[in-house]
Amino acid sequence: MLKLTTFAPGMVYANCYIVKDGQSGDAFVVDPGAYNRRFESALREAGVEKLRYILLTHGHFDHISGVKELKENFGGEIVIHREDAECLYDKSKSLASKFLFPQHDVTADVLVNDGDRLSFGEDEIEVIHTPGHTRGSVCYVVGDIMLSGDTLFRNSIGRTDFPGGSPEEMKASLQKLASLEKDYTVYPGHDVSTTLEHEKKYNPYM
Repeated sequence: MLKLTTFAPGMVYANCYIVKDGQSGDAFVVDPGAYNRRFESALREAGVEKLRYILLTHGHFDHISGVKELKENFGGEIVIHREDAECLYDKSKSLASKFLFPQHDVTADVLVNDGDRLSFGEDEIEVIHTPGHTRGSVCYVVGDIMLSGDTLFRNSIGRTDFPGGSPEEMKASLQKLASLEKDYTVYPGHDVSTTLEHEKKYNPYM
């Protein structure tokens, strides 16, 4: 059984998720926007001593700025779509320079593509490429959970006006998510959780 903890570690409010498999003890973090003592305490409280993965839904600074310190302290393979990999060491592409935000350069361990699967406990994490907010935006699906980053929010979607964004690609990505038959609890990069069925019914962009 998966245990999910929601945490907002940074000054810029962005959701970070700690997911632990109760049977295997495997754990991963999604989108560490900062690293600090509160984040370290949250990991310890979740029973995490070592990470399997650090999953990044996209390369913007408010989702990646804690990656280097998190890996140094808890390990874990850094996973990002290949289209956003340069954001990890290019402050202009991550928008850190635009918003005068500090960022520690790091490189990815695993570059993923649409449809890739990562082993996790007795399950797998599926990668769904959902460009639109950035070229390398992805959603991660494991069990009944979808981690949607800045692609899909409750009754809304991510911005498409930053470099690498595209309204046309976002529309296609939302259609891809809408075509999924299974319902998921959706944990977005900002704001509150929702379900895929709710978004299919009530999100005006879907």
